[in-house]
Amino acid sequence: MPIHILEPTVAAQIAAGEVVERPASVVKELVENAIDAGARQIRIEARGGGQREIRVQDDGCGIRSDEVETAFLRHATSKLRSAEDLFNIKTLGFRGEALPSIASVSQVICITRAADEELGTELRIAGGEIQGRMPRGCTPGTSFTIKNLFYNTPARLKFMRSEATEMSQISAIVTQYALAYPEIRFTLLLDGRLALQTPGNGKLLDAIIDIYGPDVARSLLAVDSAAGEGEDRVAVSGYVSQPSLQRSARNYMHLFVNRRAIQPRGALVYVIEEAYHTMLMKGRHPMVVLNIEVDPSEVDVNVHPTKSEVKFRRQDRVFAVLTRAIRSALAEQMEIREWAGGPQVVQPTAETLQRRVELRNLGRGGDVRLRPSAEADELFPERTPASQAPLPLSSTGGEPTPAVEDGDSSIAHAPSAESASAGPAFRQPAPAAQESPQRQEGIQQPGAAKLPVLRVVGQVAETYIVAEGPDGLYLIDQHAAHERVVYERLMNQRGGQLESQRLLMAQAVELPPAAARTLGGHLDLLGEWGFEAEEFGDGTIMVRAVPQGIQEQQIADALLEIADHLSGAGGSTPEDWREAMLTTIACHSAVRAGKTLSHEEMRQLLQQLERCAMPRTCPHGRPTMLQISQTQLERQFGRRG
Repeated sequence: MPIHILEPTVAAQIAAGEVVERPASVVKELVENAIDAGARQIRIEARGGGQREIRVQDDGCGIRSDEVETAFLRHATSKLRSAEDLFNIKTLGFRGEALPSIASVSQVICITRAADEELGTELRIAGGEIQGRMPRGCTPGTSFTIKNLFYNTPARLKFMRSEATEMSQISAIVTQYALAYPEIRFTLLLDGRLALQTPGNGKLLDAIIDIYGPDVARSLLAVDSAAGEGEDRVAVSGYVSQPSLQRSARNYMHLFVNRRAIQPRGALVYVIEEAYHTMLMKGRHPMVVLNIEVDPSEVDVNVHPTKSEVKFRRQDRVFAVLTRAIRSALAEQMEIREWAGGPQVVQPTAETLQRRVELRNLGRGGDVRLRPSAEADELFPERTPASQAPLPLSSTGGEPTPAVEDGDSSIAHAPSAESASAGPAFRQPAPAAQESPQRQEGIQQPGAAKLPVLRVVGQVAETYIVAEGPDGLYLIDQHAAHERVVYERLMNQRGGQLESQRLLMAQAVELPPAAARTLGGHLDLLGEWGFEAEEFGDGTIMVRAVPQGIQEQQIADALLEIADHLSGAGGSTPEDWREAMLTTIACHSAVRAGKTLSHEEMRQLLQQLERCAMPRTCPHGRPTMLQISQTQLERQFGRRG
């Protein structure tokens, strides 16, 4: 078959396929051109799913009358001069392909006027061919009307989705740039009806409120972090959601690099979701609106035909700053989940602030008393010195009850006659290191997530702790709370082998053959994780010691989960395995639902939870507590309308 040169029209239509995939692609390219032109207001209209008509109007600098036709030639651009400019791109558009690609598959009317010209220009193009040009009176700026998209490429027209789907894609594109440029006033009309309008006042939170509503905005945490200077500078700004605000898809992840919208996928998304590690359940995703600012020479934006992906020159540095910024926001600002709906930030009254101070003083043994002295002493008893704390151990049906110190992750259990007579089933753990005076006084460490001081009221269904705080009632899931405490204690033992407790008698654990073989191949890792085990025949593991806190009846379940992690379900690296294993150990050694706790045990648990870095979720992402605010209580009892 002979080689021949394609007709210019055919070549243009092929090239258009890379740039103009659907009506939303047209909107994206025209909006980017409007932003590059310095527009302060951009109005977008779409009819018939965008296939029948798209109109994008802006008040930018406009196109000079002698350059209008040139703007529709392939690779014609005002944003690049040489190949070196590709490595220092500061505009959204730069290839000079958008306008000729759009014009080759539609009918275009371009009305434009530069600010220093008295008269504007109207240019009409169909299928890439100029149909007419005339002077036109108009305001400064540019208006593009795109009609009958893909009218001359029926094959592409067949792949158009329903009008509703195409309108949704257009709305998503406008939403992206409305969030990236809150200083621009965006107006979107779909089939003549107003779908979106932002204030254009430069405040990102106001744009979020107009797009997603005040309830979503109240559940967001501000992110503002930077590192380095000059070309090394990396800055992250925007908002991330609290773990209580989560979605089943990544459509609510709005990511920008130097305010260029990029697709929420790949390593960048992985880093963001890893920052929420142990705070979100599997298959759930946070909502984020984040802009990563780097020097233009440090990022390559010319790696995808639609400019929806970028490549960082020093990716590790960018990811490190991004992770630190999100984790800091979560640790310092995360609210406790409300009883109904999402988290609600309530501005405390003077009375609430005073009560908060009084409660905290009571928790530290201060002199302020809200109730008679005897009752206050009962609510906040003096702490038992670590050296005098009892070390009872339960042998059957219960949980190991090691000593409780201020920094320990266990709950102090009172000795029982049953445990005293039965004798210990596990050896006692070594005492924890002495804590600093600041921790003993209850002062939060820098960056620690603050919880209000809570007064234990009681226990419901032997599962939930009821506590009173300065802003209302709190329901604490005792298992989830203790799981978080144990998990963070284990994570802090990164320096060496985990503490283990030797079984009084070795236990033969029967497992599925595949699980037993997996564990048998990683006995050294099990040893680092606190297990002393060896293979004992086909499908059997002989266990002589387990990580501190795991009960005998839970050893088999814990080993099964660890085998799953080692086989790939929990990641592929030793660090991934260790993380998953610690979550498993924390789950199986935490106090269970259905166990009655004494008042002192509940008080100790809440004190330990307050010292956690991420106290509001368990390692699996479930909430540890819910809040019923004072306002909600008053409304339920008819005290407030």
